[in-house]
Amino acid sequence: MKKIFYGWYIVAASVGMNFYLTMAFGLGFNVFFLPILREFGWTRALTSGAFSLRAIESGLLAPVIGFLVDRWGPRVVILWGVILGGAGMIMLGFVNSLSTFYAAFLIASLGMTGAGHGVSWVAAVAHWFHRLRGRALGLAMLGPVAGGPFVVVVALLEGMIGWRVATIVLGLGLWAVGIPLAMIARPRPEPYGYLPDGDTPEEASARETEMKNSAPEEHPGGFTAAEALRTREFWIIVSLFAAMFVGISGLMVHLIPMLEDQNYSSAQAATLLGLMFFLSGIGRIASGALADMIDFRLVMGGLIGFQIVGLLVLVMVGPGQFWLAAIFALVFGIGFGGTIPLRPFLIMEIFGARSFGALQGLVQVGAIGSGVIGPVFYGWIFDTTGSYDIAIFATLSTTLITIPLTYVLKKNHGVVISTP
Repeated sequence: MKKIFYGWYIVAASVGMNFYLTMAFGLGFNVFFLPILREFGWTRALTSGAFSLRAIESGLLAPVIGFLVDRWGPRVVILWGVILGGAGMIMLGFVNSLSTFYAAFLIASLGMTGAGHGVSWVAAVAHWFHRLRGRALGLAMLGPVAGGPFVVVVALLEGMIGWRVATIVLGLGLWAVGIPLAMIARPRPEPYGYLPDGDTPEEASARETEMKNSAPEEHPGGFTAAEALRTREFWIIVSLFAAMFVGISGLMVHLIPMLEDQNYSSAQAATLLGLMFFLSGIGRIASGALADMIDFRLVMGGLIGFQIVGLLVLVMVGPGQFWLAAIFALVFGIGFGGTIPLRPFLIMEIFGARSFGALQGLVQVGAIGSGVIGPVFYGWIFDTTGSYDIAIFATLSTTLITIPLTYVLKKNHGVVISTP
């Protein structure tokens, strides 16, 4: 019986880690939004500021984390991320002012950035796979899909023991779950006697010959970070994902309050958010598999179309229309989820493996502005108008911008030939 390729254990560890991070913090912390707001009497825009600061921190630190992953390997970065993330969540249980809330939230966010699949895990997975890279990345990013439905568990936990004790329990749980999973990560297969995809030397040699014959490389081994920064394609990718996530970042933070304003219970709202992330698994798996077979631009264009339709459905959701909200969760979930594995896929496909961690982190910088603006913008629109409708239509506009950006990209079998 053939031994399971170790790369698939790394994929499984990524799923497990990001399952917990999503349940406990990425989505789960949204459950605490209104309880914290009620206890301290802050406005929604002011409370949302912590989420915007998280985006600033994640965006600024993502390149640093990428360079650290390239230098030290993903395991060290993930391990320290788990330690800091757990400490930050425990600190959140003891906050007594806006400044201490922001400080604890930022420490937790720093840890989540290092331990999450934004840079560290995708760097590990992308190096362990080549022929099956799209599928492996799609599977590795299923953690939020599995963790999303369990947000309702966080809601029930908050109802039983309060938000303060719940954050402490979830922080301790991160240490218990995350430290063992971090130890599974490895940087590259070759030092451990493997080749990417688990191929034999003969299979790997045949594949390399085929690639060289189809597209001779101008940059053997891939681009350095400096070389990639001088290409048009890099800045198109940055602009594409920044425009896409400027609205999504706000929607994710405010979806539960938005649904509760429509007289849905906290558990119902958390269930819908979890359902959206669960259904996003369809997009993650399908987009990764399709990107291995057809032009990734066609895949991305279809996913953007799903997002647009989903947002149009969300505008029509009213009280007592849980079924319509579920349709939004399905359609938008597929469109949003499918873009997640395509980001690292594009980077590895166009720029190669040499500086993948650094480039993945640098692309995250493009989300700084979108991640900062989105949550506060949604909160400000609600505070001003008493509705989220204008914010949703603004999200539609920024999403539409990404369609032409997608088709400007050139696909050259891992070789970029155009520079500004």
